[in-house]
Amino acid sequence: KAPRARPLLHSSRIVVMAPKLVDGKTIELVAHERKVNSLDFNASGTHLASASVDHTIRAWDAERALASADVSNVNVNRGPSSSASSLSAGAVPNARLLGHRDSVEQIRFSPIREDELVSVSCDKTVKFWDVRQKKEVQSIPTHGENINVAWSPNGKTVCIGDRNDTLTFIDCTAMKTVKTASGKEVEVKHRKPISRKVFKDTEVNEFAWDREKESDKFFVLTGDGKVQCNMWDEKKYTIKNVHEFTAHTGGCYTIAFDPSEKKTHFAIGSADSLVSIWNIPVGYMCLRTVERHETPVRTVAFSHDGNFLASASEDDFIDICDPVSSKRVCEPIFVRAPMNALAWHPKTHALAYAGDKEDLSKRKREALNLDEDLDAKASRMEEEESGKAGGGIGGFGGSGNAQGASMEENDRDENRRRSVPGKPNVKQVQQVEGIVRVWIPKFVDE
Repeated sequence: KAPRARPLLHSSRIVVMAPKLVDGKTIELVAHERKVNSLDFNASGTHLASASVDHTIRAWDAERALASADVSNVNVNRGPSSSASSLSAGAVPNARLLGHRDSVEQIRFSPIREDELVSVSCDKTVKFWDVRQKKEVQSIPTHGENINVAWSPNGKTVCIGDRNDTLTFIDCTAMKTVKTASGKEVEVKHRKPISRKVFKDTEVNEFAWDREKESDKFFVLTGDGKVQCNMWDEKKYTIKNVHEFTAHTGGCYTIAFDPSEKKTHFAIGSADSLVSIWNIPVGYMCLRTVERHETPVRTVAFSHDGNFLASASEDDFIDICDPVSSKRVCEPIFVRAPMNALAWHPKTHALAYAGDKEDLSKRKREALNLDEDLDAKASRMEEEESGKAGGGIGGFGGSGNAQGASMEENDRDENRRRSVPGKPNVKQVQQVEGIVRVWIPKFVDE
């Protein structure tokens, strides 16, 4: 099957952004030779990892990269039309992890071991890495081409999803005895697949445990717009579907949970171009929707304190909103390519993101003319946002159905982007396809 939850809308650009600043700063990490598929920070925020179609993974020194935003040679600018500080692979300490033989589709750091990283690939393997030692520690063959991965909150289990709509659960607590070169016997981790779940006639996209440490709740997003709520049995390594609800009119692609102590929200991005925001304590009721996107939403992410929700799609901007009201809290981050990877820093307001190479035949008139009208476009979008009544739609009761939002065409029309006619800037084509950008935007004071 063609990839769904992780379609190839990725890039060789990575951007790290620290909101809550009056002026914008950019950091550029030249990460890979080809498109970036996935990004993730480790639990302490010391490492930022990126995975690519070029079969490689890089684990960056995130502290050094963010510190570079304060040095004098990093340019302050309002957006992609200004010059930015480009940091090559040698400028920021990083580990280049080699071993996959095909596109690396997704990576995730362990929630309890900050140097442990798991990666899944189309080469039908899942690999575990020690980023501090810069080496692969274990490779496990799987039955299909893998596209998604998730850790349980306690770090004991990893779930792998492949293109055959099959989930494989891996026990990360198993040990085995091995002999060292000196002949001494030692105990080492021996992660092993323990169970599989095949979904028949159901398109499986992303999945996730909720954020409770010993959670038994496991959520699966499907291609028909539903969310399956499952009970996770850690002793048997099985899931049991106990409830499901229709969340969107299009396929549900991506899910994110509020990582703060409040743990009050989770968000779903869908093919119907909406982001739905759900309340956990009151029984999974949809509270608000973000309606500013016009194309399928591929990635959503909460900030470490749960105060901000970022979402991105094939539109030419990244939206950041207040999850309580769904109102935009800062200027949109204008980009020149579809976005497919977002990752907030776990300790501060810094957002990493990566996007696709520009589809010049389809999007060049809009994307390449951003240099000419960026300020005007930002002002127009702010005016539209301030003039729109409300900031989303209210709750949907116990049924949790967000379908009604897609019918509100008048509200959607207010957020439609207006293309700017003009001759494409051929010089900018190379910049669009070749750079890695990190942007620090300005937040709007309430």
